[in-house]
Amino acid sequence: MSQQLPRTRIWANLLQEVVRTNLCVSCGTCAAVCPVNSIVMKEDQPNLVSVCVACGMCYNSCPRTNFSETEVEEKIFGHQRGDNEEKHLGVYKSCYAARSKDEKVLSRCQDGGAVTSIAMQLMRENSEACAVAAGIEEGTNWRPEPVVAASTEELLRCAGTKYTPSANILGLGSAVKEYEKKRVTLIGTPCQMRGWRRMNTPPFSAIRLGESVELAVGLFCMESFNYESLMEHLQKEGVDLSKVTRFEISSGRFQVLEGKQAVYKATLRKMADFVRPCCHYCTDFTAEFADISVGSIGSPEGWNTVIVRTERGEKALDRAVRAGVLVIKPLEAGEKTGLRTIVKLAKEKREKAEKMKTSEKKA
Repeated sequence: MSQQLPRTRIWANLLQEVVRTNLCVSCGTCAAVCPVNSIVMKEDQPNLVSVCVACGMCYNSCPRTNFSETEVEEKIFGHQRGDNEEKHLGVYKSCYAARSKDEKVLSRCQDGGAVTSIAMQLMRENSEACAVAAGIEEGTNWRPEPVVAASTEELLRCAGTKYTPSANILGLGSAVKEYEKKRVTLIGTPCQMRGWRRMNTPPFSAIRLGESVELAVGLFCMESFNYESLMEHLQKEGVDLSKVTRFEISSGRFQVLEGKQAVYKATLRKMADFVRPCCHYCTDFTAEFADISVGSIGSPEGWNTVIVRTERGEKALDRAVRAGVLVIKPLEAGEKTGLRTIVKLAKEKREKAEKMKTSEKKA
């Protein structure tokens, strides 16, 4: 009697298990890897707009379906995370505080401008290189969208933190398929880094997309907000979105700024109703599967924390430092700085997500 092969999981399974259960992170991986372009992103959700050829690429590239941290760690790093800080931060080589030396970058960036400076240096060294990042299209009331930045000026316009989702893996697909780029710096959140790593995992591999990434820069992320509900709330509070220059989270408060003036402030507890449901199940604070992870937590004001995870991440950071566009120094331990501060938040996020998963299983 012949052995029955396991059934391929396809779009219908992804729709049922991830999209309709509010687990979708809006990374755009499923749309990027679809070989017949039958999946498109509409209002931060994937939608099937044409025939599904039942290839299984979308389901098996999704960061929310059967993602094995141990298997991916073995493949990327050659070993699993240790029982020290790595238990909560993921595998890493070194950590620094970093700050851009480019005044244009510092005038546009959220904190130290490390992400922009590192990506810019790679683009300066190779005219064929590009970066994929979240940008804001003028006149869209602050809805982020993936941007394929082919020049340093375009990348500079993407500087700054966005607190609602942008399908940056879809941007990676655009960079490779439409712009025919083969050297891409992918900048994104922890879930997007996982989507990119997943698309490189056989047997369902999107090799052309995956191997085009020259450097993957992950951003620290505790949670993101639902775009529609957040913007509706801000407008009810009298915020004129056309005048907003930036959003930021500082000292446990969410702020909306017009220039240097804060026109709206709220504690993160008050903002909890706007957090996307998928974020409650995410265990990854520091983008554990990127080449380099960057955030503001753990470093002095005006600086970034940079966690180097891979050899190519190490080389990219060194290039920026040697070119004189970035300065780095060891992380200093203090009340609000140092590795212990990052570990504390990373541990908190992982434990809350694991508790949520356990409670749902019991229910």
